[in-house]
Formats: sequence, structure tokens, C-alpha cells
Amino acid sequence: MYYNSDYGDIYYEVYGVEGNPTLVFTHGVTMDHKTFYPQVEFLKDHFRIVIWDMPLHGKSCNIDTSFRFSITAANILLDLLDYLEIEKGIFAGLSYGSIISQHIAYEHPEKVIALIAISGQSLYPKRNKLLNIFKWLLTLVLVAKTNKSIAKSFAKHKTNSSEVKKHLEEGVYNVGKKNYIYLNKELINDLVIGSIEKIKCPLLILYGDSEFNSVKKMHQKWHSSTPRSKIVKIDNANHITNQDNPQEVNEAIINFYQGLITLAKPS
Repeated sequence: MYYNSDYGDIYYEVYGVEGNPTLVFTHGVTMDHKTFYPQVEFLKDHFRIVIWDMPLHGKSCNIDTSFRFSITAANILLDLLDYLEIEKGIFAGLSYGSIISQHIAYEHPEKVIALIAISGQSLYPKRNKLLNIFKWLLTLVLVAKTNKSIAKSFAKHKTNSSEVKKHLEEGVYNVGKKNYIYLNKELINDLVIGSIEKIKCPLLILYGDSEFNSVKKMHQKWHSSTPRSKIVKIDNANHITNQDNPQEVNEAIINFYQGLITLAKPS
């Protein structure tokens, strides 16, 4: 289905029973709504599930690359949920998708029951401005490469699955080199601009045991600095954690939600 946003047509799919709590999934760079099919099949009896393609991805429209990508994507998602008459939900983001979710939690906390960050990065604390140097280094390196080499390099260390690796490579081709560079520069922008405050809503952090050690440490630091957070290491999984080991990810989401219900009950 398509939603005609102010920026163009945005593709989305809705599953589950209306009236159940809403779970909104947002994919990462070069991926699309199909990223979360392993979650939809398992969780649709528990939640009303929304999956969608961010602009520049999948079946959704392009946007002007002078825009702040994460802010634009967050606004589009909020408008889509208003269109679907969804007042609040649990926002689950994979990788860059977790940054989109955090923007919504910071700017519209009344719409957020909880966040789920799958292999995501925290906007708090904001990073040193020297990180901006990597935007220009990244551009110099990627401009000289072919789409094929960028695709293989991007997918190489992201997943333990050959099938998911192929999907990632195809995603890079579909997004295109120019947009791929833009998205990675925007990710650096987000981390440098960051946030001056911690996430206040309940937060579940999921990460794969095959992630780089530096990324694992980042997840642990995010957990230790966020009061209402829970962290779960997923076995036999890499950066695309939810597809590498969907069973453990799905169980972790259910357990997290059941904990929210318990906390909400009057003592």
C-alpha cells in the first residue's frame, strides 16, 4: 500500500489485529520493509505491525538530498501513523532505523510506548565534531569505487547469512552510489549533532554476538547510561541481527513487551 506524503509516495504494509498494541519497524540503510518479514510472521498475533520503506529505499519515493534524512524520515513516519490513526506505539529500528525512532522519542514522547534498538547507535551523548572529517574521507573513498565493490564491502561484515548478504548487495545497487554516500554522511551528521539528554522511555537494545567488539562496547555503554533499558545479546547473529537469528530476536521482543505490561499493572 502507498501513503501519499508531502514528499511523495511512501510504501507500507500493516499486519495483525486492530486494537492490539502497535509495533512499528524501521529498516536500515539500503534495506526495505521485507527486512522484518521474519518478525511479522511470528509477532502478528501479538501486535498490530507496521513496516515501511524509508524514502530512497524499496518502493518509496526519492527525496531532496539537501534535507536532513533522519528528521525527514521521522516526520514522514509520524504522518503515516496519523493517517493510519495510530496514536502511539513501540518503535523498533534496525541500525540507522533506530536513529529515526530516537528522533521520534525525543520530539514526540507522547507517541512512544518504548523503543527497540536492533544493532543501533545512541544519539546521546553527541560525538566529537572531528567525526565530520570522516564525511569527506568517506566521499573520497566511495566516489572512486564501483557500485559492485561498494555493495560487496558493505555486506561483507553485516550478516552471517549468505541470503541476507545478497539482499544487502542488491539494496546498495537499488539505492545507488550517490544516495549511499548521502545516507552515510547523514548518519555521521546525526551522531555529531546528537542529543543532550538520555532516552526516557523503556529501551530494549539487541545486538549480535558476531558484531565488532567496538560496537558491542558501544551497546553496553548505551545500556549502562540509560536508566530504563534492557540489553540482550543474540547468539549466532551479526549486525542484521533480526534476520540472522529471528527466533531469539522475536522472543526477546515478546519478553520485553511482557515486562512492560507487568510494570504498567497497579501494585
